[in-house]
Amino acid sequence: MDDNLTPSSVGDIEAEVPVSVPETTVPLSVRVDKDPITHTHTTIHHDHPESLLPLSHLDHGDPKSMQTIQPSALTIENIDAPPGSVRLGPSEFAITLPMDSRVKDDYEKVLTGASSSMREFFLSFSPTSQASENERAQLLPKMHEVTARLNNVSTHPDLNISQHCKYNDSELEQEASWAEYSSAKFLFLKYWIQLASTHDLHVILEVRGEMKQKILERYLLGKGFNYTKPRAELGGSVEVSMTKGPLSFGIHGNDGVQELFKSPSAIFVLDTSFDPRSPSVQHIRTTYTRSGSLLPVIWLLISNTCEHIGRCLPDLTESERLRLLLQETAHLHDNVGDLQDNALGVYEDVEEILGYLSDRLATWPLPTIEPLHFASQEELDSSDPSSDEPMPTAPKRSLDEDSDDYTTKRARVDIPDTSQVSNSTKAFSQTLDHDLHSLEKNLIQMKNAHAAEKDQLQNELRETRAQLQEFRKALSELQHRYESRTKDLHLTRQTCTRLTEGKTSLEQRVETQRENLSKIKDERTKLKQELEEAREELKNGGGTLADLETAREEIRRLTKENASLERKAEYSQNQAEYVREQYQTASTVAAQAGNERRQLREENEALTKKLEGNAVQLREINKKNNEARHIARIEELEIILAARDEMLRRKEDELREIRKNRPSTRSTSTQPRSPKWASTSRPSSPGVNHNGNGNGNGNGLAGRGSALRFSSEMPF
Repeated sequence: MDDNLTPSSVGDIEAEVPVSVPETTVPLSVRVDKDPITHTHTTIHHDHPESLLPLSHLDHGDPKSMQTIQPSALTIENIDAPPGSVRLGPSEFAITLPMDSRVKDDYEKVLTGASSSMREFFLSFSPTSQASENERAQLLPKMHEVTARLNNVSTHPDLNISQHCKYNDSELEQEASWAEYSSAKFLFLKYWIQLASTHDLHVILEVRGEMKQKILERYLLGKGFNYTKPRAELGGSVEVSMTKGPLSFGIHGNDGVQELFKSPSAIFVLDTSFDPRSPSVQHIRTTYTRSGSLLPVIWLLISNTCEHIGRCLPDLTESERLRLLLQETAHLHDNVGDLQDNALGVYEDVEEILGYLSDRLATWPLPTIEPLHFASQEELDSSDPSSDEPMPTAPKRSLDEDSDDYTTKRARVDIPDTSQVSNSTKAFSQTLDHDLHSLEKNLIQMKNAHAAEKDQLQNELRETRAQLQEFRKALSELQHRYESRTKDLHLTRQTCTRLTEGKTSLEQRVETQRENLSKIKDERTKLKQELEEAREELKNGGGTLADLETAREEIRRLTKENASLERKAEYSQNQAEYVREQYQTASTVAAQAGNERRQLREENEALTKKLEGNAVQLREINKKNNEARHIARIEELEIILAARDEMLRRKEDELREIRKNRPSTRSTSTQPRSPKWASTSRPSSPGVNHNGNGNGNGNGLAGRGSALRFSSEMPF
């Protein structure tokens, strides 16, 4: 295991939803061991040998990019996607491309030519059909051929007539131009080559089929690319790699590619036959990571085509899936190549993707593909193609289909006859007061309800954030603990293997040494006995030799004592030297600890000051936001009040005009007089200046008003 690699972090597992981690955190990694370990919580295991993707073939790659993540990251799927959305896995993205009108004609020809067999296939699913399973199974190969021809048109129209095409190496540039004109996918590659020509990027192009791979290779040759090795040495388990300056491509025509030219930056999928769940693809994506996430896979899909619809269908049986795919393809054939409103052009798509791959910390910049609106089963059954009927057309979206109509019909208000105005003034005045109070009460209740709901949502948001932080922290600790234990387990297994291999040889050596030691001990004992006998004979003999032997014995005793004393002195000296070194080490560590403590104290004070400043700024920003919101609300209420005052003034003018034009009666034949503002003897008089409760316009508003001012035209 490489010492530079560390266990993967929390962000490596949640590839679809990246988790913010500090920039100083290095993504942790665990290299797949030669003996794979089965974990109960993962659904995909790597049982590839260590020879897969050897480092010897990555001379131009960055060794730091060789960081693997857990295979469990490959099992995460976007289960919250609405029906009709493109089904993508972790770190998988898709972009929709347009289709040229000439290519649309080829697409229509394929559908028209297969309309009779498609109709026969659809009728075999009818409840009234008497077709057997064998007859339906015989139609499946034809339907698969239809979908393959449709996908060929989306990739390159010449794929359906490849047996009639003749290729000439002198016309490579013309073939490349024709491919860019006929297919938006090759136009995408053209812009990619133009913009990324100065970037050190290696992109894997996924296609399936010998003819598709041949057309792609000839296109790159026409764009000035060259093979990195002789063509005969490429293919099979070796990647077909082509380069031009720092930019290079690797063409994968099957799942058996094991040796790469250099570390890839992304995978461009030009063929929907590509399976991202294949073991070799999974190994590549988990080995060559991007900032702790899986290697990105970018699907190039022609909008509303068979390949686009196929990526949006749910998991069904083969026959049901094929039936639904062909029905939706026939239903949406008029919308082939139509992009969504917020979609970018092909050139802009390439610019955004290049920026995304150049910045390892960037997120996917392109808008999400809108879900396809699948027709109901009744609509599909009613629009099955036949040999003598034109292909069904999908309903066009009207301009106001997606717009919301917020206007309501106004109730018709008939102006009452002038003779009835005086009789209805009382009821209108009472309604005016009641409606004003109801409006104020509703406004206060709405304001209180909004404030309570806002507080509740803020509390829930704070709790959710706190729970999310705790979950992230716990998951990070769990992942680190898991990876550490896995690393220790790998080391333990390797050590156990080495010890097992050396156990036999060590046992043999120990047995041999025991036998040799036993022989040496016997010889030594025998020699000691002979030496003692010789010395005793010398002593007993007397004379000079006896004295000499006694002196030698004394010398041996003193030499032994001297050696013992020297060993003790050397031991004491070593102990003193060890104590001195330990003291120096402890002094150095204490000094360093003191310096670190002082630095941490200073950093803590700086961070505390910065936090206080940020808190003050946050309070000021909140105050400004609250003030701006209240001012806007006040202005809105003032505008509403001014509009209502203007409406009251107009209605009062209308009422005065009505009074002037009413016919002469007994009450109007008398001498005109000024209106009375105080209480009169007729509190229930229906006069204009009375509100029906005896108060002659005590507040100056109710008595002069009219119920006309609160018609249905007035918004509440």
